[in-house]
Amino acid sequence: MEYYENTDNWLKILIEKLNMPSTAEFCRKANLNRGLVDKLFKDLHSPRLDTLQKIKEAFPETNMNWVISRKGNVIEDVQDDEEIKLIEMYRAKIKADGNSRTIQKYFVSVEFFVQDQIEMDELESNATAQDVKNQDLMFYRMQLLFLQYRRHLVTDLLYQASNAGPLITSSIPRQKEKYSDLLDHLNNEILKTAKLITDDELKIPENPVQDVAIKTSIDEDVIADEKRVWTELLEYGQKLEKSNTDEKE
Repeated sequence: MEYYENTDNWLKILIEKLNMPSTAEFCRKANLNRGLVDKLFKDLHSPRLDTLQKIKEAFPETNMNWVISRKGNVIEDVQDDEEIKLIEMYRAKIKADGNSRTIQKYFVSVEFFVQDQIEMDELESNATAQDVKNQDLMFYRMQLLFLQYRRHLVTDLLYQASNAGPLITSSIPRQKEKYSDLLDHLNNEILKTAKLITDDELKIPENPVQDVAIKTSIDEDVIADEKRVWTELLEYGQKLEKSNTDEKE
């Protein structure tokens, strides 16, 4: 917590914390008379309510509690409407449930959403730079989405294995290590796909024995869930196609 003695002028401290290049710029943005500001600098009188309102409107991050009482931080975080909605949604639908597993998955999902979008944007940029055809770009997009989806599943399995105790880890030797190896493998494939580069360009030594071990021992745990999801999507697509055909007839 920041605290300043009364001997330090509050307005000078505030202008410094706001990173204002000059007092004149502060006056311009806050729509305050320079003569009034100079008097406030000299502590000749206390600021009026309308003066404080102008400062708050021009600089919403100003902590008025500090201005009045000199307690707390000079600058406070300002939440916009979107941030407030996200916080309200988290409190109403995630935190209120009180399920630690759900809360953990929410935070992981948010991190993945940001990471996935960054990787997809990188793929789009590299495709544009390399003049990749639309048909090929569609393939790369699908490949990247599939790899990202598998990363989500493996991360979830790794979390479960790390928190399930001996009942899981003792039944399958080195379970956590294998999930971690597969996660590294997937992240490497995602990197190559987003950058549109090959193993030779990455200069990654091949290790076919390890890759086979990873795929045969762990993919079975992941593929079952993948097959179910892709089967449902395929069936849904077939239903939509049949429905459109019936309507045309």
